[in-house]
Amino acid sequence: MNILDLIFPKKCVWCGETGDYLCKNCKKNLQPHMEICPCCHRYSKDYLTCVDCKSMWNFALDGILIPFSYSWFLKKIILKLKYYHKRDVVDFLIDRVCLAIYANHTLSSKIEKWNVIVSWIPSHWYRKYFVKWYNQSYLLAQNLAKKLNVQYWEFLKKTKNTKSQATLDREWRLKNLKNVFCFQNEKILGNVQTIVLVDDVTTTWSTLNEVAKFIKSKYPKICIRGVVLCRKNS
Repeated sequence: MNILDLIFPKKCVWCGETGDYLCKNCKKNLQPHMEICPCCHRYSKDYLTCVDCKSMWNFALDGILIPFSYSWFLKKIILKLKYYHKRDVVDFLIDRVCLAIYANHTLSSKIEKWNVIVSWIPSHWYRKYFVKWYNQSYLLAQNLAKKLNVQYWEFLKKTKNTKSQATLDREWRLKNLKNVFCFQNEKILGNVQTIVLVDDVTTTWSTLNEVAKFIKSKYPKICIRGVVLCRKNS
């Protein structure tokens, strides 16, 4: 235990017990999210995008892993990371994401056998350095890549400081992200077979799918799987 843990001990957001953000008993309240297609929300094994949605809607994500159902106590933990600079929350969350990945046959087999890199949803430089001071998706991706023993790589940047997606409805979320990404450090993508694209929470999938569409516009053969902590109903 470090000195900060002694001065500012972690407390369970559910019952208040000191020691961790969710105590051993309260961790049992974390509910797994059902396996669904990220586009139509119907059952789909391993959270893969179904064939109908790929062909009809031009949905770019090949699937998205959602370890947990959205809950008020999980929201409190994620907010500590997003807005209160509690970076040690990352270890707690990613440990559980790794368990979900290893339990997912399709994604775990790709990580073991294929050329996989982990990346994240980029922030605009102004928001990153003058508003929040860091990108929580990057922290999650970095930690996940290290635990999975794969590379993590920043090959995209955001060229426009857009409005927060959380403040917009579905239609405006889609418009908000049009033409805001560009490539950087992309030479590694020539040999990549699978990208694991990390974000914290998803509602409409618009951010993840827009990034996936942009990547596939130039690298159509790359498989892109999203990984989020949970899905919030719109």
